[in-house]
Amino acid sequence: MIAGIEPEGARLRLTVHVDLVNARGWITGQRWYAASYSLGDELKSGGLLPAQTQHTYHGPVRLNFQSGFPSGFRTEPVTVEVAGKPAAKWPSSIPMYGSLVNPETWPPGSWDNLILGQVGPWIWVALKGPGSLPSPLRALPVSWGYRVWNRLVAFNVQTGQAAEYPIPRSVSIGSWLEMETPNLTVPTLAVQGDKVWVGVGEWIGCFPAKPTLPPRVSVAEVNAPDIRSPDASYTESVGQAALDALRADAVAGAQSLASYWNRLVGAKVPGVPPFSDYQSGKLATWNLSLPPLDHGSLPPLLLWSLTFPYDAGSAADGERNELARTIAAIVASPLNFAAKDASSESAVEVLAEFHHRPPMALPGFVIRGDAYWPANG
Repeated sequence: MIAGIEPEGARLRLTVHVDLVNARGWITGQRWYAASYSLGDELKSGGLLPAQTQHTYHGPVRLNFQSGFPSGFRTEPVTVEVAGKPAAKWPSSIPMYGSLVNPETWPPGSWDNLILGQVGPWIWVALKGPGSLPSPLRALPVSWGYRVWNRLVAFNVQTGQAAEYPIPRSVSIGSWLEMETPNLTVPTLAVQGDKVWVGVGEWIGCFPAKPTLPPRVSVAEVNAPDIRSPDASYTESVGQAALDALRADAVAGAQSLASYWNRLVGAKVPGVPPFSDYQSGKLATWNLSLPPLDHGSLPPLLLWSLTFPYDAGSAADGERNELARTIAAIVASPLNFAAKDASSESAVEVLAEFHHRPPMALPGFVIRGDAYWPANG
């Protein structure tokens, strides 16, 4: 991910932040590298850098948001101040959103909207979206952690003029882990004469430092002029990895519930681990983890794979949507609720609730008698 930009003549010196990520989607290490780049050229490595803190905007302009959790995925009201005094009004046609981060720390709008830099009266602001849940998440208990940086706005604090640029999404799991709320790495900006360079995750772009809007137009959506993103083959390979991860999560969730049910009925089935392995921590799975599900989110690896930007109507999009329905069925199932709190009820009580019959179909498993068996066993 691009974590810093410094113009050096015709080229840019970049600070690149790389995460080491394990198979479960946890960051196990970090590296910082220097690189040299110009639009239309290949990135040239400049070697390893010491660990550092990312430089962010600390100028006189502030975005002020109300405290308190947003509800119903509504937009966040914002006021703009310059050195503590009111500035021009932010345009209502460019919505800002706020994340329901639990536990609450900053005002919700502060997570999803960030000033990157300033050129005269123009501030450059990165905004997250979408406002409401993407369709693969709508049946899941998610209220934050799914938004990505998807817009860049140049806003004139004196006149209220604004140019809005839709921007591409970074696709790797590393960029998702770093740039989803709570924003371990944020977009970065550098000014070079009459232009600004902006880096967001895996892409870099060049924009006019002071946008020129048509006469009598105060707010305009503008196509980003020059953006360099990873090529299509890279995106395709990462998309395949996201599908593989989603399949693995569906299988892991189903296996944990099969294991729990089989314990209830006293069945020892080859290929299905004992539920004691989950209770002891020898095995772990996303659907039995209480904090994310109770706090309005899902594990980052699962959110990343569920929201990957596949082409609408593609085979990958169809498979992702089918797997999303499986994930939602697992989360909402009474069997999953019972398994998460396995110590609160006896086997006799749980079996009575389900009328002594396996209560749901589980992907990768078949029902034989009163137990779950691997479909390929």
